Amino acid sequence: MPVPLTLHRAALPCVLLPLLALPLAAEPRVEAVTLSTAGTALIEAALPLEQGRAALDLRRADIDAFLKSVVVGDPAGSVIHLRLPGPAAFDDAFAALPLAPEDLRGMATLLDAMAGASVTVDRRGVETQGVVMGVSNRPCEHGPCPVLTLRDDAGALRAFDLDDSLSLRFDDTADAAIIDSALAALRLGRDPQALTATFHSDDPEGREVSLQWLQSAPVWKTAWRAVDTGGGLALTGWAVIENTTGQDWDAVQLTLATGAVQTLRADLYDRRDAPAFDQFDRVGILQSAPSPAARMAPEAAEAAVAETVVDDGESFSRFTLTEPVTLAAGEVISLPFLRETLGDARRLVFRGGSGARHPMIALDLENPLPLRLPAGVLTFYDGARGHAGDAQVPELAPGARAVLDFARDTGISLREDVAQTETLTELRIADGMARLTEDRVRRTTYRIEGAADGDRRLTLEHPRRGTWTITTPGGDDLLDTTRFMIDVPAGETVTFEVTERQPRRREVALARVDSAQLALWMRDAPDAETRALLADLTALRRNLAEAQREARRLRTETEALIAEQARLVDLIVALDDDTAASRDRRARVDALDARITEATDAARASESHAADLERRIAGLIGG
Repeated sequence: MPVPLTLHRAALPCVLLPLLALPLAAEPRVEAVTLSTAGTALIEAALPLEQGRAALDLRRADIDAFLKSVVVGDPAGSVIHLRLPGPAAFDDAFAALPLAPEDLRGMATLLDAMAGASVTVDRRGVETQGVVMGVSNRPCEHGPCPVLTLRDDAGALRAFDLDDSLSLRFDDTADAAIIDSALAALRLGRDPQALTATFHSDDPEGREVSLQWLQSAPVWKTAWRAVDTGGGLALTGWAVIENTTGQDWDAVQLTLATGAVQTLRADLYDRRDAPAFDQFDRVGILQSAPSPAARMAPEAAEAAVAETVVDDGESFSRFTLTEPVTLAAGEVISLPFLRETLGDARRLVFRGGSGARHPMIALDLENPLPLRLPAGVLTFYDGARGHAGDAQVPELAPGARAVLDFARDTGISLREDVAQTETLTELRIADGMARLTEDRVRRTTYRIEGAADGDRRLTLEHPRRGTWTITTPGGDDLLDTTRFMIDVPAGETVTFEVTERQPRRREVALARVDSAQLALWMRDAPDAETRALLADLTALRRNLAEAQREARRLRTETEALIAEQARLVDLIVALDDDTAASRDRRARVDALDARITEATDAARASESHAADLERRIAGLIGG
């Protein structure tokens, strides 16, 4: 019986569409979503299972996270497995087929590739059955026209123009299956942006299975509002949420998580060939079990927020909205989810070393709740005066504090001057080394010019530096600063000095110390004995330098005398006469002998004196 695979020349693309269509994936019912500041969305959904099968459409970008994290719950307790097209399914499919993707572009290319297939051709109600020989072209008015050559049942060769009046069907089920497989692979595409995951169970009974999986999602954001109510600071957190999961949310339970949860990217879908040695990546997600939930009491009605159940774990806090949230894919929603009233903790803050000219007006914010406050931008409203400035809030663990700048007070000015001194407290010389202990003192002077419009109380945060110790009293030591409170009367100038000390021990090879450094040490020597030793060392090194200079001068003079004597001897030999000039040259040669001997002896004496001085210096410094 002929297979009903019919091809029409003009309407070919439309005819192929039913062949490309696969069973539509069932839409999951999203029941809960947890958005994390780690950049993930945990989706919990119900998926209908019919005749032991269900399907779920997924974005290609989410496949790795899905394979890493998916959890399936079946009330029937059956074993469920899922299937996906392989990462090279397109190429693999066509590698096993006698067709290429370009053969499916139209009737002519397909029939030419299917030469030898048995077909039935229908032209205006007249059917002809035969075997495809191939497709050729003949010249037409508007270019080449494709012509099908067919060998009919009687062995005759027939030619058919592939125009709108011709339809054709393949008679062999095997040929139809090849085309079906090729069209299915073509529908999948070489680089699909969406894939269908199918779930299979050996229990055909209809039911719903539960799914839970992770996928990447934009970090949910917090916009804080801080309002000075006169009776305290009303702090309200607004969550800004975007649904990028690809699934519509219809009355889902929404949870917002913040904290130090680690997520790792797992490359589970793409094909990977193993080299001779392969170090595989770790995959997984670190999570902490949450503590029992605690319901936060809502505040006054005029500052109502969404009722929220919160819980806190070792690495993250969660805020679960008690009212379901409906949000279409691609939409954004903003809603208040947290409110707390704090004491007014405004401060006037200047941070030393910042180079700023004016101090900042800031909020000293402490988290009073037993859970983490998420990071976000804060807008501060100063009572009836309106917007007072913005600040950036870091994530705050329970009890943690942060000073948040939101404005600059230009009514008060500061200047910061730094001076540093070093005092030699101990000096020991042995083994050719100078071992020093120095007291380094750094004085930072803050000159504060008060505001004309009123008194100020300034919080000065002076940075703590390594092994330096702040000796100025009255400061509170924080993690990396020391805080001082300074009263600045209106219109007056206040000077405040912060002193830091640091002992420093070091060793210096005396051979590398110049005379200027020795003079400084001698001036600052902590005792008379050390001062006398340095004075002797200075004198010996000065005498040594003079002896070495004299020895070098005498050696240079000796070399010059020897060169002059050699020049005269060469001239006497060259002239070989007994003139008065030659006799004078001989006399000068004899005189130079005496001077050379004298200079040589003097140079040796200076070198001997220098060597003696070096021995005395070595004995003095122990080198």
